[in-house]
Amino acid sequence: MTQNPMQSTSGFQAFLKYLLALALLGSAMARDKKPEEFDSPEKVKPGTTGLLKAPAKGMRYFLKVPRKYDANKGSRLIVFLHGSNMNGLDYLKTIESQKWADEDIVCCPNGENGADPYGQNNFSQASGPMVAEVTEEVQKALKTTVTYVGGHSQGAFLTYNVIMNYPNLYQGAFPMAGDCWMQNEPNLWEGKPDVMQKQRQIAIAVIHGKADPVVQFSQGEHAYDCFRAMGWTKLRLFAPEKLNHMFGIAPIEEAVEWLDTVNGRNEKNALNLAKKWAKDGEWGWVRHAVKGTSAAAGVERAAEDAATKALPAVLDAMKGAPKDWVGKWIEFWRIHGESAAAKATVEDYLKKRDQQRATAAGLFAQSQAAFRSSNKDQAYKHLEKLLETGANTYQGYFAWKWLSEKK
Repeated sequence: MTQNPMQSTSGFQAFLKYLLALALLGSAMARDKKPEEFDSPEKVKPGTTGLLKAPAKGMRYFLKVPRKYDANKGSRLIVFLHGSNMNGLDYLKTIESQKWADEDIVCCPNGENGADPYGQNNFSQASGPMVAEVTEEVQKALKTTVTYVGGHSQGAFLTYNVIMNYPNLYQGAFPMAGDCWMQNEPNLWEGKPDVMQKQRQIAIAVIHGKADPVVQFSQGEHAYDCFRAMGWTKLRLFAPEKLNHMFGIAPIEEAVEWLDTVNGRNEKNALNLAKKWAKDGEWGWVRHAVKGTSAAAGVERAAEDAATKALPAVLDAMKGAPKDWVGKWIEFWRIHGESAAAKATVEDYLKKRDQQRATAAGLFAQSQAAFRSSNKDQAYKHLEKLLETGANTYQGYFAWKWLSEKK
């Protein structure tokens, strides 16, 4: 819905240019032994990798059980989705070579569009239910303490699909070098508050290198903005300046550590990270990191003080033109959205969002039609009217962003 027509938004056109030699750091490693095939996850022994097939929908997947897996304690489950024309084993080998998940259960499904599990495979928008089935099968067979799903390139697009449609299965996501398909943008669930509440508990670490020559950085930034415009507080953008499209050199380990920390699973380093984040003004992350710890009360007071100090400037800006306050508000909402100080303002903002939604959606559709017809002037006029009459809406945020970027 919200992809800017003035930017390249066809991830799959970019994927056609995706050379296999550049796809993965570990994809060229020789496979001198193929994993044994199993008919159920519980038969994969600790310290080994198996190839399996989900019973109902038939998706093939590679499953690695860590050597020190303890059935009583369980392990973190990482589900990772490969890029275009690749397979799960190549990514699993890269993950192993980088030692990112030595103590984790790692599950790497193969896209259903491909006959050879060791050859070229592709996902589609129809892959979501299949990945969900694979995830559930592993969760039922092995004890998992938390489940994160990530994906690279084509797999990143699919990552957004599965977390939005199956929020009960995942507690975190780390999509890399991909965008959010318009069919999965979070505003589509605005009429389902119960589902939205579950979705918003999922921490999302968006990874996209600014030097990516395959999938434009603007696409990863768009995905990040989709969730920022919905008030996500468990949200972070990792945007290394020199990172290209290579999966093997991405900050995966740092992203997973961030997911663990904001999910309250990193007690050892939580306080140190919280102190650093507080200095950076990232009070939303701080709240989540120390929640339930002995330091929570003191940190909560500091976070409330920060929100109370930041709110007057935002409220003052909101008295003016939308072009002057929409961006400021969205960032305030991400950082301080769960504070008591912001509660009344958030409620008022969302009430106006409900009132403005229908009109905003209509104007947005008109702007998109005008862009597709190459009538830029008319498209921007629709966006200007949208910003004037629907600044509180999801579409209003993108109207503000695109108008501010207009050249």
